[in-house]
Order: sequence, then structure tokens, then C-alpha cells
Amino acid sequence: MPELLLDKYLLYLRVERGHSQNTIESYNRDLSDYISYLTDREIPVSKASRSHIMDYLLMKRNTLSVSSVARLLAAVKSFYNYMIIDDLVSENPASDIDSPKLGQKLPTVLNQDEVDKLINAASRPKDRLLIELLYATGIRVSEAAGLKVEDCDLDEGWLRIYGKGGRERSVPIGKKLIRMIKKYLKEKNMTPGFFVFSKKDGRSMTREALWKIVKKSSRTAGLKKDIGPHTLRHTFATHMLENGSDLRIIQELLGHANIDTTQIYTHINRRNLKDIHRRYHPRG
Repeated sequence: MPELLLDKYLLYLRVERGHSQNTIESYNRDLSDYISYLTDREIPVSKASRSHIMDYLLMKRNTLSVSSVARLLAAVKSFYNYMIIDDLVSENPASDIDSPKLGQKLPTVLNQDEVDKLINAASRPKDRLLIELLYATGIRVSEAAGLKVEDCDLDEGWLRIYGKGGRERSVPIGKKLIRMIKKYLKEKNMTPGFFVFSKKDGRSMTREALWKIVKKSSRTAGLKKDIGPHTLRHTFATHMLENGSDLRIIQELLGHANIDTTQIYTHINRRNLKDIHRRYHPRG
């Protein structure tokens, strides 16, 4: 049922991508309308073609502004990208449909002081470890949920991460995080086979449960930004770039299949440079 698929996608946006409730409601409205359009024409969502999507957008263009149509297209593209991840479609039928140039919205990024406040606001060792891990490695919250004890090579300082599409990568960790993980595993008496972030019954915590940990710490810290696990991923990449890392290295650490996905951080870095220039130069 397309409605169940939409529900799963909206949960993914909230937990994995860290979108706000307003954004999720907007995606829900747009995609519910798109799904209804296909249903009325007896077109399965997974079978829709580029021409079907074009027809839908042209129809909406009669009543909506350019920005609203662009928003619809963005929602449809994102929806099909999610379906690719879940192996429901092999390609995105909307991928080559151009959108009006409306400017690029950059992701939320924390400064170092905000990161420290977020970590210090964590109430339990598990919560503190999660936030430290997400910021220190840039891994996705789903990857943190799937992390097992045997994936942690604490002698050499590496984590084995299983990302999207089953792709495996190695992510380095520093001495501070190694000490935290060692202490945590010892206190919890965890051995290979255990999930690092597990429930009392030993099963892995859900992405949503880990998302709630970050949100709770954010509220406790009094941070005004809309912060979720993906914010820490963005922050990791931005701080790496600001401190001189090569973009290809960041791509590898984040597990991006395409360098184009990583390019967003160059825009963030340029924005920061403009802010610094404006603040400190007499002609800024």
C-alpha cells in the first residue's frame, strides 16, 4: 500500500534526516497529493515514469506558484531516492527533471560551543557516548543503531560501518572516543554479539529512540536550533572541511557514493568565510 510506504518515508525523514515537524507535514501533504493523482489513474507509485511526473507537475503549475511546484518536485525526488534505498525501484524517474533555481537551503550546523553544550547536557553515559560518536565520526543514526561490539577495533582505533546499500567502510576514531567506548562496554559487560546501543533485551535501539536522545539533550542544553542526529553528521563534515580536510576524504568518511552529495559542505564553508570577512574586515 502506498500509504504505508509514505508513513515509513516520513519516519525516515524525522529519524534519519532530522527534519522538523513542519517540514514532515509539508512532505506528507505534497506526497499524499501526488500518490492520489497516481491512484486515480491506476498507476502504481513504483511504476510511475518521468512523463507521469511531468504531467502531474504541469497540472499543478496551473494553480501553484513556481516555488510550490519546485517544492513538489523536491518531495517527489526525495521520495523516489528513499525507494531506491529500500530496493523498491531501481532508478529515480524524476532525477533529470529540472527545478527552478530558487537558491540552495544549507543544512543546520553547530559551532564548537554548541557541540560542547549538547554533549554536556547528555544525562546518561549511553546518551553522551551516542552524541560523541555521531559528532566524532559523522556516521548516520541508522549506522549507529546497527553498530556491534565486534565492529569496534579499539586497539587500532577503527569502526566498521555498514552503510546504505550494504556498503562497508572503516571510520577512524580518536583516543577520547576509544576510552569512552572501552569504559562503556566494560560497565555494561558487553561482549561480541551485543549492539553497542541496545535495549534491555539485547536488541538494537531503534533510530527513533536514538533520535529522541539527541533531541532531549538539545532541549536540556537550551539550544535554539532544530537539532537531530543528522545535524551532528553535517557538523562533523563542516568542521573537517574548515580545518583543512580534503573533500574526497570527507566523502569517504561519510560513505557518500557520489562526490556531488558531499559538495554541499563547500557551500557551508563559503558561507562561513563570508561571515568572517564581514565581521573582521574594514570593508566587509
